[in-house]
Amino acid sequence: MIELERISILDDNMKECIALEVLPEQEDYVASNAYSLAAAYTTNRAFEKKGTGDVAVPYAVYEKGTMVGFAMYGYFPPGTDADAYCTKEPHYYFWRLLVDKNHQGRGIGRETVRQIMEEIKARPCGEASYCYVSYEPKNIASKTTFASYGFEEDGRVIDGEVVARFKI
Repeated sequence: MIELERISILDDNMKECIALEVLPEQEDYVASNAYSLAAAYTTNRAFEKKGTGDVAVPYAVYEKGTMVGFAMYGYFPPGTDADAYCTKEPHYYFWRLLVDKNHQGRGIGRETVRQIMEEIKARPCGEASYCYVSYEPKNIASKTTFASYGFEEDGRVIDGEVVARFKI
């Protein structure tokens, strides 16, 4: 059984999260967890100053008490200037998904996507109609994982990544 636990750069288990790795051939597909945790922290601090809640929601992924992955989603509230998916509407985005190289191929990524999407459907950060994700065209694992949940590619490529969306 997979369990998600919120994580921050301030948590004791941050080093364990940073130590998670993908296979060498997957390194170009996902940013490091250190970078992702820093992005979450700085993004949330910036939006805190604007009076909004957290817009980056990072999770450590556990299986039977062992950290096996990292996932993070985000939210672009109405009126956000920086919008990677080039839409004027508020939306969620599945920002990161990493399953450690020693734990891949067992459905952990798929179950993590399912649990996070169930949370997003409740719109915890605010109203939105869609959740977006993007991935490298060669990243078949991400494509099939998100497609199995119902994400559909929308025909766009942004910064070299294929964009897919899910109607919430």
